[in-house]
Amino acid sequence: APLFTRVDVGIASAALGRPASRLAMIDMGVSDEVKLRCRKIREEYKEARRYTRQLKRDLESRVLPPLFEIRDSGGGFDEEQLELLEHWIDELDEFETRIMHFCGMILTQYNELLSDEYSGNTIPGRSTLTSILEKLKQKLWIEKRGISDDSSLFSILLELREEVKSVEAQLVAAQGAYDRLTSPSSPDSVVVALENVRNLLYDITRDDSGPLFDKVEETHELLNAVETSLNKCARSIDGSSDSLISVLEKVMCSGISMEMIDGIIADWNSLARKHGISPYSLPNCHASLRDELDGNVEALNILPEAENAERIALDNFSRACRELSNARVDAASALSQSVSDILPILGLEGTSFQVNMKLRQGGFNNPYYGSDSLGVDLVDFLLLHKEDNSMMIATGDESRKAQGQGGHIELVGSSGEKSRVLLAIETVLPGSIGSTCNGFHSEIESENALILPISIIYDEIDAHVGGRAAVTIAKLLAGQSRKISVDTLAGAINYGVGSKMQQSIGKQIIAITHSASVAANADRHVVIERSRKRKSSSSSTFIQTRVVDGASRRKEIARMASGDLVPGEAEAFADALIRDALNQKDSFTLDPPDLRL
Repeated sequence: APLFTRVDVGIASAALGRPASRLAMIDMGVSDEVKLRCRKIREEYKEARRYTRQLKRDLESRVLPPLFEIRDSGGGFDEEQLELLEHWIDELDEFETRIMHFCGMILTQYNELLSDEYSGNTIPGRSTLTSILEKLKQKLWIEKRGISDDSSLFSILLELREEVKSVEAQLVAAQGAYDRLTSPSSPDSVVVALENVRNLLYDITRDDSGPLFDKVEETHELLNAVETSLNKCARSIDGSSDSLISVLEKVMCSGISMEMIDGIIADWNSLARKHGISPYSLPNCHASLRDELDGNVEALNILPEAENAERIALDNFSRACRELSNARVDAASALSQSVSDILPILGLEGTSFQVNMKLRQGGFNNPYYGSDSLGVDLVDFLLLHKEDNSMMIATGDESRKAQGQGGHIELVGSSGEKSRVLLAIETVLPGSIGSTCNGFHSEIESENALILPISIIYDEIDAHVGGRAAVTIAKLLAGQSRKISVDTLAGAINYGVGSKMQQSIGKQIIAITHSASVAANADRHVVIERSRKRKSSSSSTFIQTRVVDGASRRKEIARMASGDLVPGEAEAFADALIRDALNQKDSFTLDPPDLRL
C-alpha cells in the first residue's frame, strides 16, 4: 500500500460500480492470513493444472500412425503389434541412416562453397544456397517436438531441391546465351549474323577507292569493333575461371544430381503415406514409435499421478475459497451493520446499507483461478429505504427479507449518498476506499500484513453534502486522525473498533474542502487562493497559500459559510463551529467492530 492515499469522491464513487473494487473493500475486513493462504493454494493448483496440461500436450504431440493402437498406462502389446512396431522402426531406422548419409554427402560436396563464404570470397548468387546449407548443417533427423513445418528437415530438403533446380535452369540459360553469341552452326547466332552483314557489304562496291569505298571500309571497322566486344561477351559467359558458366558450375554439385534429390523426397513421401501422416512429421513419428517400443513414454507413465495431484490441489483450493468466502460473509455482515448504524447521523435516517455476496459461475466445485481476483465471490452494495418490504437480500447461503426499497448503490445512490456511504466505509474499514482509488488489488502479494497509509488526502469528500451531515463528516474526518478509542460519535451512535482499527487511527488527514464545518474541525487551516495580476499587455495567474489561525481563521470560516454577507453574524457562527470542534476533539470516541477477522 502507498504511504500516501488520495481519496477522490468522483473516482471512489465510480469504484462502487466495479465488482473488483467492492471486493477489495470487503477484503479490508478479512485477515491477511486467510487471503495469503488462499492465494498460495491457488498458485499451487495453477501449477498442478499447468503441469497436467503440459503432459497431455506432450502426449497429443506424439505422431503415430492412425492404425496404431496406443497402449494405455497399464497395458502393453500383443505379439502381432510388437512385430509390426519393430518392423516399422527398423524401416525408419534404415531411412534415417540413408537421409543422414545423403545430407553428409551434400555438405561435403558444397564444403568449398561454405568455405568461400566464410573466407569472404563470396560469389554472386551463392547466398540463398549457402543459407539453406547452413540450416541443413544444423539439422538432425529427430528434433524436439513443436518445431514448425517450415523449419523441419523435410522442408529444408525441399528448399535445396528448388534452389538446385533453379541453378540448373540458370546454367542452361547461360549456355544458351553463349551459343547464341558464338555458335557458327546456328543460323540465329550473333557471329553468323555478323558474317552475313560483312558479305552484304562486300557486294556493295568493287572499287578500290572513292567515297563509297571509304564508307564501306568505315563500316567494316565498326563491325570489327563489334566483333571484339562480342568476343569479350563470350569470354564473360564462358572462357575463364570467373566466367558466368564457371560460377554456376561451382555452385552446382557435380556429385549429387536432381534425380538423386528427387528420389530421396519421393521415398520420404511414400513412407509418410504408408503411415498416414504428414511427411514433415515422419521423424517425430519415428521417435514416438521408438518410445512406445521402449516403454519410454514419460508423459504417459506419470500422467495419472499428475492428474491425481491436480485433483488434490483443486480440493485444497476449493476449501481455501470456502474459508475465504466465509470470512468475507462475516466481514460483509459486520460492515452492513456498522455502516447502517452510521448513516442516520450522516443525514440518512431510514436508510440502510447491505452487502450482497454471491458466487461466481463454477462456485466452489470449479473455483475461479484467474489472477485478477481471489476466490469465487462477487459483491454488490445495496442502499435500502424503509418504505417497502419487497426486497430480498442474500448473504452467502442465507437469505433474509430487508425492510426497504432501493437497489444497487451505483445505480440508485445520489452523489451525496455515495459520498456519505464511502466515508462510513472508510471509517469502519480504514484504507478500503483508498485501495480502490490507488488501483489496489484485493490480493495481498506478500506475506507481510497490509501497511495502512500514514496520510490520506480527501479531495472534496464532503461534496454534495451540507447541514448536519456535513458536521458529522467533519467529525468523522477528525476522528480518523486521533489515536483514541471512542465509544460514541457526537453522543449519538456506537460502532465498534478493534486492534486493526486502533492502528489505523492517528493518520494525518488532509481535507480539500469548501465546507465551513470541515474547516472548523481542522488542527491547521491552510487557505489556497488564486489571483490574477494584470501587466501592461497581459495578465498572469498566481497561486498563494497561507496558514490562518486566530481571528484570521475565524474570518475565513465565516467567509466560507456566508461569503461576504452579514459578516458579523457569520463570524459569530464561525466562532460556534470552532468552539464545538474543540469540545468534540476531547469528548467523542470511536468504537466500531473489528472487521479484520
